[in-house]
Amino acid sequence: MECPKCGGGCLLSEEELIKILEERTAKDVLRAVIKGTYVCRACTEKFSRLFIDDISKRKRPEETRPSLYQAQRQESDPAESLKFF
Repeated sequence: MECPKCGGGCLLSEEELIKILEERTAKDVLRAVIKGTYVCRACTEKFSRLFIDDISKRKRPEETRPSLYQAQRQESDPAESLKFF
């Protein structure tokens, strides 16, 4: 991102969730409107931009999510296979 005033490089200083949008026509389509506040490295000018992010693309399918029980079981398996004499 470049500064609109001087053209210098910028850093993202703050993000704020403005609104979550749901589309009625498509199932499970969620979009978030996000406001990003930037600070220029050269002139220290602050400016903001609005972005729309598709949240539904970030979701993992239910089948790939490990359950809590499976995660605990996987952690305990290596310890059970060890034998001390």
